[in-house]
Amino acid sequence: MISKLLLVASLALSLAAPADAASGWPDKPVRLIVPFTAGGTTDLLGRLVADGLGKEMGQSVVVVNKGGAGGSLGAAEVARSEPDGYTLLLGTPGTQVINALVYKNIGYDSQKDLTPVAYIAQVPNVVLTNPSTGIKTMEDLLRVARSKPGELHWGSPGVGSTAHMVLELIRRTGKVDIGHVPYKGASQANSDLLGGQIELSGDNLPTALPFIKSGKLVALGVTAKEAVPVLQGVKPIGATLPGFELTSWFVLMAPKGTRPETIATLNGAVERVLRTPHMREQLSKIGATPVGGTPDALAHHLEAERTKYRQLIQGAGIRPE
Repeated sequence: MISKLLLVASLALSLAAPADAASGWPDKPVRLIVPFTAGGTTDLLGRLVADGLGKEMGQSVVVVNKGGAGGSLGAAEVARSEPDGYTLLLGTPGTQVINALVYKNIGYDSQKDLTPVAYIAQVPNVVLTNPSTGIKTMEDLLRVARSKPGELHWGSPGVGSTAHMVLELIRRTGKVDIGHVPYKGASQANSDLLGGQIELSGDNLPTALPFIKSGKLVALGVTAKEAVPVLQGVKPIGATLPGFELTSWFVLMAPKGTRPETIATLNGAVERVLRTPHMREQLSKIGATPVGGTPDALAHHLEAERTKYRQLIQGAGIRPE
């Protein structure tokens, strides 16, 4: 009788164990490809996630920065990797949606070559200006832009970046003519904004925050639906342009063909990491909001974002290069 009870108990424990335990995964370090250079928002979030996942899974998660082509080089590397769970991508709107709409060949198919794992966080973008412009609010920006068509210039990290998409949405909803100056990265755009060569730029809040707090740049509005606690007194752009909302998001992706058990294990680990007080505190400090949810829910989110950006890009007359 006792042996039967032990057998039943053993079976119950095996069923309750992590779904991927039988394969021994992970039994070596996992690589997390951050498809941008070090120092930006994607890198910052990648390192937070890697640290949390490493502790949760008992195995090192190593961040590998592979920038270039708006994130496409790093994403393509993951898409071509073995689907064994040891190479993952920190995906962004660019790598998962926008790049395929603005470039003819990005080296991978974001829908066919990558599979959703977990929705990590949302991050608002912020509209920035140099204090020397005298522009202090979105209302000021629209007034000046309408009185001087084409004379204001907006720097972005490149065609198809979320900062570029913010500009296009401001152009469309605000009915203003603001010139677009694409750079090779956010640091170059912000450098010229600090130097007064351009009047405006858009950036993810985490990387813009130090410039705002130091008074070197002025935040005119945030792209989130609600005000952001770390930016007291800065209104959502939607308060001036009703319906305006365009946040950046960061997701965990794996090569297509990765075992469902591995995806489930990763998703569960991300969920637990996002619920820790430490992670929530770190994300809050930089103005990011943890999301979480199932891989299926993430797949639906990505499809909705494709529809939204396709309409915005086509409406702006941007054609694949």
